[in-house]
Amino acid sequence: MTINDIESLGVIGAGGAGFPTHIKLNSKPDTIIMNAAECEPLLHKDMALILHHSDVILQGFKIVMEITGAKQGIIGIKNKHPEEIELLKSKVNGNIQVITVDDVYPAGDEVTLIYMTTKRIVLPGAIPISVGCLVQNVETLYNIGLNKPVVEKFISVAGAVEEPATIIVPVGTTYKEVLSNFNITASNYVVRSGGLMMGILEDDLNKVISKRTGALIVLPDDHHCVTMYRRFSTPHATDIIAKAGCDQCYYCTEFCPRYLLGQPVRPETAMRNRMFTREDFPMLDPGNLSCCECNLCTMYACPEGLDPRGATVIEKRLAREQNLKWDGEQITVHPMYEYRKVPTKKLMQRLDVLMFKDEGQLKDININPKTVRVPLDQHVGSPAKAVVNEGDPVKKYDIIAKASGKISSNVHASINGIIKKVTPSEITIKSA
Repeated sequence: MTINDIESLGVIGAGGAGFPTHIKLNSKPDTIIMNAAECEPLLHKDMALILHHSDVILQGFKIVMEITGAKQGIIGIKNKHPEEIELLKSKVNGNIQVITVDDVYPAGDEVTLIYMTTKRIVLPGAIPISVGCLVQNVETLYNIGLNKPVVEKFISVAGAVEEPATIIVPVGTTYKEVLSNFNITASNYVVRSGGLMMGILEDDLNKVISKRTGALIVLPDDHHCVTMYRRFSTPHATDIIAKAGCDQCYYCTEFCPRYLLGQPVRPETAMRNRMFTREDFPMLDPGNLSCCECNLCTMYACPEGLDPRGATVIEKRLAREQNLKWDGEQITVHPMYEYRKVPTKKLMQRLDVLMFKDEGQLKDININPKTVRVPLDQHVGSPAKAVVNEGDPVKKYDIIAKASGKISSNVHASINGIIKKVTPSEITIKSA
């Protein structure tokens, strides 16, 4: 298999980032890291994939190593998964090794995982290849190893459901149709797509599964997390509460995983800048460009229930608009790094989700939607451009939109059917 083959299949970062994989593989790392450190609470899709499809995943891993010429492969996985660890160890040898990491959040952040598995430090503003590493998600490697156009997505369905599970869903299926296969235990509920910490609170259950969707988490409408999500739903709300409430206790910074790795991320500085800035003269700290937006500062560290993550995101946007860059010296890991890592169970306690079943076995649910709406912008970069017209018959795996621009990805039909509608944002297919 070649990079061109991977491009034609429409493989993107399946962990949520959505960056086209063929572009990422056009590099020469010495180390490929499989990101199996699934760290969002209640998510289990990567572990389910490893248990049931390890051969395909490892085939994809070896293909990536061959394409890039990497000499070393590392599988970074949390030490709380003994069954998956033993399975992987039984199937790898030589230049691929399994390295276990602590069950902390956010171990799946690629900068954090690189340090935990190799002790290499990615400098602020740099990317993993700067230290010879390339990180790939478990499902991304599965899609490469499967060697078929990406038209289905593994997702975790968790939270306020009777039996949480990992399932496979055709791309373009609505959230509502997916959830109709589960017994929801809350009378009034909302859905968080992607994850409790870094996901999106969904107001419209007619939105559809894309190649980037990792989970649908059902939460009671009055749940603590939902209150937090809604409180900071707009930059204006974040701004006002920063100006009114922050007492500069520094907890947000002292627990920031990037700060503890020596990165110049200072959420408390972002909060202070929001307190005193003017629209015509924004105060900015370019070090905050290195924020990974893990949300630990807001959802865990802040004792006042404020939104340092939101303030930092605002600061990142403004700094990018002004083309600011961090210009500092060599960084070093914080001496308290080992003592300030946040255990997943402690995070779950703070999020008030310990009442939900923390499991997600692969479940065979035959989801056959009569209609799918396949997004053309489900990847980072330019939306794909349709190459089909209304009324055209298509089969599953047929290409329906081609990559456009330097960063883009092909899109394929996820079911057999007839093209019913084509817009700049999506293609609707009705089952034949």
